Amino acid sequence: TLLAKQKHPAPIIDSKPSVQIALLLDTSNSMDGLITQAKTQLWKVVNSFADAQCDGATPHVEVALYEYGNNALSAETNYIRQVQPFTRDLDEVSKQLFSLSTNGGEEYCGAVIQRSLADLQWNRHPKAYKVIFIAGNEPFTQGPISAHKACKDGIKKEITINTIHCGSRNDGIRGKWHDGAALAGGKFLIINQDQAVCHI
Repeated sequence: TLLAKQKHPAPIIDSKPSVQIALLLDTSNSMDGLITQAKTQLWKVVNSFADAQCDGATPHVEVALYEYGNNALSAETNYIRQVQPFTRDLDEVSKQLFSLSTNGGEEYCGAVIQRSLADLQWNRHPKAYKVIFIAGNEPFTQGPISAHKACKDGIKKEITINTIHCGSRNDGIRGKWHDGAALAGGKFLIINQDQAVCHI
């Protein structure tokens, strides 16, 4: 029949570059003095990608958001909550990010990184840029899941992991935040109460 002879239309291929960003924020009470700065700096990161150009085109930017270390969350989930899966609705991500509040404190960096790697629909296109920004102030190695293994798992998925220690540089190095970034091909950054995070 005529219908049988018709060819299926070729799939539409989106030529725009793709950026996926997962924000992982420590919302334990130890972040009380720095939570506002951490939120602001994470949002500046998102905006820097949203305004970027790649080969003359503005990329599609998708952002996901997790909170961790909050005792209001379940111990069975290692005190982790996916606040927002990947979305291009940056207004909604901003609303969710700035509404987060602190409570308690069991901060498991390895667990939240591993959770974001497993949960999210990461783009498999070889030219997609995939990155995690994790911010917190307790030792990077706390918790039941190896943070170093989680960082190596990120590299296997071609996901860069940048660490943001909310405190002094020396405390961040002692707390292994620097090591985590080095393992995952990312950058080690800091936020002090009296100075802004390093420019990204």
